[in-house]
Amino acid sequence: MRRVLSFAALTLIALASTASAQRTTRSSMASANPSPEIGVDGALIFGLDDPNTTTLSVPVQRIRVGFFLSPTISLEPTFGITTISGGGDRVTTYSIGTGLLWHFAPSRAANQLYLRPFVDFNGASFSGAGSDNSVTFGAGFGIKHPIRDRFNTRLEGLFGHTGEHSGLPSSNDLGVLFGFSVYTR
Repeated sequence: MRRVLSFAALTLIALASTASAQRTTRSSMASANPSPEIGVDGALIFGLDDPNTTTLSVPVQRIRVGFFLSPTISLEPTFGITTISGGGDRVTTYSIGTGLLWHFAPSRAANQLYLRPFVDFNGASFSGAGSDNSVTFGAGFGIKHPIRDRFNTRLEGLFGHTGEHSGLPSSNDLGVLFGFSVYTR
């Protein structure tokens, strides 16, 4: 009888430690952060203030890299630059920003809705006329749609507010970003 009880106790201990190890492995896999997401976006932006403007940037307005802090939160720095020259004049604009994406679901194998508050630092230089800087705060709401194992498309509607700068009044924009992303692994 003593041997049976000893065997039963050892079996219970072995099963408990195996179950504990499986829970640890599963929970560490579930908490593992996805690989970085590298992407490009085109944009269609409508200026809401006077004078009304429309800006179309295709195929690429900016590049971005998303670093996952958790399976549902990623920090996404962005960068874009445009240079236009002609007739001896040059205009260069740039935007450096960051967004914080909150994915409503962690699985990148299914459609993922997300919310993205952001801040962008914008600059422009004009040959012979100086430069200008501004800050834009805003938020976007979008969806990531997987097209292959490591690839997805993105569609996002956004609102941005740029504060007063260089004597210019504040402005508001509505826009649509359409992009393509690849996960590094």
